[in-house]
Amino acid sequence: MKKIILLCLTLLSLSPAVYAVQVGVSIAQMDDVFLSRLRGYIIEQAKTHPDMKIQFEDAQGAVDKQLSQVQSFINGKVDVIIVNPVDTQGTKNMADAARAAKVPLIFLNRMPSDAKMGDGVSYIGSDEIEAGRLQMQYLADMVKDRKSVNVAIMKGLLSNDATRFRTQGAKEVIAKHPNMHVIVEDTAKWMREDGMNLMNNWILSGDKIDILSANADEMAIGAAMAIKSNGIKIGKDILVGGTDGGPNGLQAIKTGLLTVTVFQDAKSQAYGAVDMAEKAAKGEKVQDINFIPFQLVTPQNYQKFMTP
Repeated sequence: MKKIILLCLTLLSLSPAVYAVQVGVSIAQMDDVFLSRLRGYIIEQAKTHPDMKIQFEDAQGAVDKQLSQVQSFINGKVDVIIVNPVDTQGTKNMADAARAAKVPLIFLNRMPSDAKMGDGVSYIGSDEIEAGRLQMQYLADMVKDRKSVNVAIMKGLLSNDATRFRTQGAKEVIAKHPNMHVIVEDTAKWMREDGMNLMNNWILSGDKIDILSANADEMAIGAAMAIKSNGIKIGKDILVGGTDGGPNGLQAIKTGLLTVTVFQDAKSQAYGAVDMAEKAAKGEKVQDINFIPFQLVTPQNYQKFMTP
């Protein structure tokens, strides 16, 4: 009888319910195509940690809503918080609140510009400047023999540092090529429909565009659809660059809608965030900043990025 009781106590001590790692995750906007994939990968990797329970919240693009979600996670006594920021310049209060409550906070995919990493606050994502450089260098090499090249830049949400840094990276390359000039730039808010509408406006205004550089694939695909509907040939009349390299972007490379994209490894970012959360919950040290490299995707190599 004593052996049975001892065995039961041992099993209870090993039960995930006893040692469950509670993780609160706030996603900036769940209807965003890339962020939806990110969420899916978080769920996928969390299944490899039997002691982990994930609670998702959708910030719906509102900074105040996201801050409230973080505070609710803290009040609910979660072990770790993962935040994909709505506004990369609106994260300081979240970081301060998490530190004050001694709850590890991991920023995912979008690197804060107003909150310092370390002391319980970490970041995992990619170096956004590199995305802009890789995309534009590939496009610049394609037009190096032309005397004059007009570039249009389609930006993501202006509140997001990915927009600023991807644009900065592209402009750094453009500045090194005297034949290239930015003639127009505006935001399409990461969305395909907005990209289509913005491109239509540029075409109707009579701007002669040789390169369309978009901060994300969805905007680039929307722009490409507008270009085709206006009888302009992609690859011949205009080159179209995107960023993210998700399934839609890869398919667009395959069909010729995009000239180039840059693969952002959503899987490695999400998996890494979940693994970091597990370590942080157990008091183990995690990196303050963990950059996942971008990779160039072209018509010659896109197949290696496509999952079976």
